[in-house]
Amino acid sequence: MTGDEKFMRVALRLARRGVGRTSPNPPVGAVIVKNGEIIGRGYHRRAGLPHAEIEAINDALSRGVSDFSDATMYVTLEPCSHWGRTPPCAVRLVEEKFRRVVVGTIDPNPKVAGRGIKILRDAGIEVTVGVCEDKARRLIEPFSVFITKKRAYCALKYAQSVNGIISLSRDERTIVSGERAHRFVHRLRDTHDAVIIGAGTLLADDPALTVRLVRGRNPVRVVIAGRRKIPPQMRIFTDGAARTVVVSPGENPFDGAPPKSVEIWHYEGSDYVPVEYVLRRLAEERIMSALCEGGAKIAAAALAERVVDRVYVIINPRIFPGGVHCPDEEIFSRAGVISLTDVEYKKLGEDILLTGRPVYR
Repeated sequence: MTGDEKFMRVALRLARRGVGRTSPNPPVGAVIVKNGEIIGRGYHRRAGLPHAEIEAINDALSRGVSDFSDATMYVTLEPCSHWGRTPPCAVRLVEEKFRRVVVGTIDPNPKVAGRGIKILRDAGIEVTVGVCEDKARRLIEPFSVFITKKRAYCALKYAQSVNGIISLSRDERTIVSGERAHRFVHRLRDTHDAVIIGAGTLLADDPALTVRLVRGRNPVRVVIAGRRKIPPQMRIFTDGAARTVVVSPGENPFDGAPPKSVEIWHYEGSDYVPVEYVLRRLAEERIMSALCEGGAKIAAAALAERVVDRVYVIINPRIFPGGVHCPDEEIFSRAGVISLTDVEYKKLGEDILLTGRPVYR
């Protein structure tokens, strides 16, 4: 491992503290190194607050360091070059006279996309790009999709038996995975801005869709409704735990008066609400990422629409005698073969987590 890789990994660890907190901005980490020692650390905590580079500079200043002329800034994402809620970080690095800047990956935002690096180089600062680039790009996957495709990033999660069963029947809840897997799912909710389910999952499970098993914040809860009427007394409509949205092809998806605390997004088109429509509407609300936890039909629809950006499959070492397969075979038949790349495996107690990025043909 080179020195650059060593310090960039520290910056990446810092950046991960902001995952799920910075929407619609990307999570970014930064460290300042002088004479081989870290003298400043920072990460982007929330949209509107100082960026990682500024946090690291402020940290160094608080330690009594004010001369950066022989210091190196390590930052996971290219310093911004445009004015937003905060001033451009690239300009601040020039003003502080940094000798060198090491960047994990280029910013996919068209407003930046190399301009920050140009500002630094034009000022005579040495710039190195692409250190730990794969990890840096993975970190900003949701932001990249959000900023380039104009929709919320979509992660699909489901748990299944060895033979692909997610539930013994469509009308009752089946607990497939173990406790460690349940905690992992709650961490996933914490790091995504929204969670999406269908009306079938709502009626069968009456889920809370909170992060009660871990420390964190509850995501926005989104239900994609069809023509089936939804009982207004379901848990997510009455607990007040998080913002809750129902997307419906009808004016009133509820069996009775809609709960006052629930937002209704009316889809004008057909009885089928596309998952892509929901993701684009979320992006309009500056919601950057969504975790799709729906059942077999929602999973199949998202894959068939080619809007799933990452898949999390929890595999339990049991073989069920029958039940509901995921994704729904009838809907998924339109999708064709989908390969997964960047595949990783991890043990979660008795379960196995398979993670990958879909490659659509």
